[in-house]
Amino acid sequence: MESKPQIVVLGGGTGTFTVLTGLKEYPVDLSAVVSVADDGGSTGRLRSEYGVLPPGDICRCLVALSECSDVLRRTFDHRFENGSVHGHRLGNLILTALEEAVGGDRLAAVDAAHEMLRVRGRVIPVSAQEGNLCAVLRNGEMITGEHEIDQPEGRRSQIESCYLDPMISANPKAVTAILHADLVVFAPGDLYTSLIPVLLVDGIPAALYRTQGKVVYILGLTTKNGQTDGYGAMQFCKEVCHYLFPETLDAVLVNQAPPSQVLVEKYQEQGASLVTDDLGSSHPFEVHRTDLISNKSVARTPGDVLAAQRSLIRHDPEKLAKALLKLLPAGTFPEFFT
Repeated sequence: MESKPQIVVLGGGTGTFTVLTGLKEYPVDLSAVVSVADDGGSTGRLRSEYGVLPPGDICRCLVALSECSDVLRRTFDHRFENGSVHGHRLGNLILTALEEAVGGDRLAAVDAAHEMLRVRGRVIPVSAQEGNLCAVLRNGEMITGEHEIDQPEGRRSQIESCYLDPMISANPKAVTAILHADLVVFAPGDLYTSLIPVLLVDGIPAALYRTQGKVVYILGLTTKNGQTDGYGAMQFCKEVCHYLFPETLDAVLVNQAPPSQVLVEKYQEQGASLVTDDLGSSHPFEVHRTDLISNKSVARTPGDVLAAQRSLIRHDPEKLAKALLKLLPAGTFPEFFT
């Protein structure tokens, strides 16, 4: 029996959830290496009160890869609106309880959640330690905390660089997954608060340098207010490569389908804009352009316009999965992928 191609997805947040949701429908050996820098909302409260590994991004990935019923997955993802647990997701509380139940072994708690949710694949925290994400702005100002970086108050200087304090070491399982991958995928999402916190972990850039797998970056669809204002596609790629050094990207996946103008204007009102595809020929990586956008983000009829007003500009899980499978190295996948 031919072995399944091994795909590893790096990141956190909604983008990682979207990629995993699409890929899990195919016969691939799938792993998610997930950020542990989150310190906002329910995750931040549990991290502060119980000293647990930040559960938010880990829970999203567990739900994405779960083969349980829709009801159980929705329940795990349920956010309470009232009482002392207001704002908490049930999955975050369960992961916190599991960590206590296994004597504080953070990675064992995630393994137990795999069994509970019948996860197809592996969700791997990038580290068993949590680090504080810090940013140095171009005006010299320093910001501490993923939430503070992610939710700026008013306009501020652009980000010059990021680091973790304290520096944390990579989970050996994350390193092993990257080294054995046929395809390593950098999920779309907020550049400085979803992807780069994974790349900052000691041992991850070295693993990416050593892997024989193809390293692919899925370019985000929009800029992020206070993080990537004015960034074009090339600037996004340069920032990613800076944290990969001396490694670089092998390929970049770019959406070329336009979203609804209604949504574009909605994002502009919030200080965000579509990422301009300014990738010329002076770069060392392949560029693959195709339609990757969710149909909910596209308006063709008056009814679609009304739907778009309630929607977001998002990648489509199935389109992403099909585009990624085409990038698997020759000879690593069954004939039906060709």
